Amino acid sequence: MDKETQYEKFLGVKTNEEQIIFGNTRKLKYSLYEASEYEGLEQIFELVPLASNDTLVDFGCGMGRVLFYCNQRFFCKVKGIEYDKKIYESLLDNAEFYHVRFGGQREKFTLLNMKAEDYEIASEDSCFYFFNPFSKEILEGVLGKILKSVEVNPRRVTIIFYYCTYDMMSAIRSFPFKLEHIVKLPEYRLDPDEKAYVYVLEQ
Repeated sequence: MDKETQYEKFLGVKTNEEQIIFGNTRKLKYSLYEASEYEGLEQIFELVPLASNDTLVDFGCGMGRVLFYCNQRFFCKVKGIEYDKKIYESLLDNAEFYHVRFGGQREKFTLLNMKAEDYEIASEDSCFYFFNPFSKEILEGVLGKILKSVEVNPRRVTIIFYYCTYDMMSAIRSFPFKLEHIVKLPEYRLDPDEKAYVYVLEQ
């Protein structure tokens, strides 16, 4: 049994189906659905350990893989932002199965069916996860909100880019986030772009 199957079975969820958001994405600002590999998540969160009082926000969370993985590993709060209604319904189904298997964590989950740019950053939000979910324009807006939130409520925040594209790199260079880690993901030998970038901001 491979690692992907092992994790899905352990967590009691199904997050690896390939589904397309909105059909023809060439005309849209959002990306195809694709889940982060569990092995990649292991590598990233070895370097970015979360505390139980941290809150991770996954923009474009899909069916919730990162949420379930981080909650189970760290017992932290998690928030999933997913715009596509069909995928959001699958996320809710996964959450119900997860909460049956792992009781007592339901209050640590917030699952929202909304556009990323409409989400208001909360003072408790401390870690932000992106897997190439949308356009550079939307990303810049979200990063601007994160920066403003830190200015209003000073704290350390972490931003994780899984498979960081040129547009994402270009966007974050406009903000005072500091690069802390570059993580070579499982398929790095086959594709040099298979990396995760971890940025921090502390005020």
